[in-house]
Amino acid sequence: MKKAGKFFMSAVVAAVFVTGCGEETSIEKVDGETQTNAETEKEVNWLEEKNTLTEEEQMIKSFVQHFYTADAQAREQAIDDFIHPDVQPLFHLMNGFSEESEFTTIDLNQFAIIESMEHEEEGETGILTLTRLQDEDGKFEEMLFFIYEDKLGWIFSPTVEDEEMRDTYYELRNLLSADTPPEDLLVKYEAEESQEAEGDSSEGNENEVGTRNDPLTIGERVTLSYNDLFQGDVKLEIEMLELISGDEAWDMVRKGNEFNDEPGDNQEYVLAKFHVRVHEVENEPFDLNHALFDAVSSGGNTYDDFISVSGLEPDLWNEMYEGAEREGYTYFLIDKDGENPLAAFQRRSDAEVWFELRCGAWLFFLVWRYAYF
Repeated sequence: MKKAGKFFMSAVVAAVFVTGCGEETSIEKVDGETQTNAETEKEVNWLEEKNTLTEEEQMIKSFVQHFYTADAQAREQAIDDFIHPDVQPLFHLMNGFSEESEFTTIDLNQFAIIESMEHEEEGETGILTLTRLQDEDGKFEEMLFFIYEDKLGWIFSPTVEDEEMRDTYYELRNLLSADTPPEDLLVKYEAEESQEAEGDSSEGNENEVGTRNDPLTIGERVTLSYNDLFQGDVKLEIEMLELISGDEAWDMVRKGNEFNDEPGDNQEYVLAKFHVRVHEVENEPFDLNHALFDAVSSGGNTYDDFISVSGLEPDLWNEMYEGAEREGYTYFLIDKDGENPLAAFQRRSDAEVWFELRCGAWLFFLVWRYAYF
């Protein structure tokens, strides 16, 4: 599932940040009012757990007990036992790339299940559970766990770097009835000074190529140097070579595998052929996969349909070592009447680069390119 893979990655990012947590969060409701004076706050048991835990809630506690440990083998077993199969590969990847010192053992006496409710998220119906963790300084951090099909799928946290994930956390948090505690007991994401400086220096970059306002098109190659959570330092080249849409694209998808989904009404496949060359990758191999790409409409909305297309030849997906090159197709499902849809590689990261998904005015460029090269 192409888009699911991207979303599940946020769950892994949440787990990574929790392993190194030094700040925590707290929420408490006392007689319907939030206590404000310091003396009253000391009397509140912010870790007061539900009287009776469900099987799903017990599973969360078991996962926390066995995953947040310095024992790598125990973590691997916890992933196999408690994590949904769709996201297990990402958790295993995180576990393999993380140093032992990055994992913090969680004392279950400082961890509590606060509240649960039924919830539907991205078409999946399951259980949304609010938890709290207390640190040595007496502060608290909240996490939201989403369980579906009797396995743990997604984890949301307000302290991770990913802004979209933080927004999702607050949206889901508002669905629960537990009150928010005083601000001095809350842990919220605060960018490091270096990140803030980087953000200031990036202002006014709207005229740079490869941005959403000035996307690349066929034949334009860009070199990216960035740091990835799992891959470490990466340097690669990427160029879009070809765009196929409409009936021709659907014909290729259907021939690739008869079980590939047919586009819905007013939808069409767009197949984008890319050339990628990996110059450097700290943690080899580089995982070139379809979940690294997103389609975004001209109105700014992501196309978040969960799609999986198999059998395309050549397929872009590959594991690449330094010096390797790859050409192949990735796929998008967009609206037929979308005028200026875009594709983003590594959206919401330091490597983010945008490409046009309609040939349009670039038809002349294509004719010129293939006529003279």
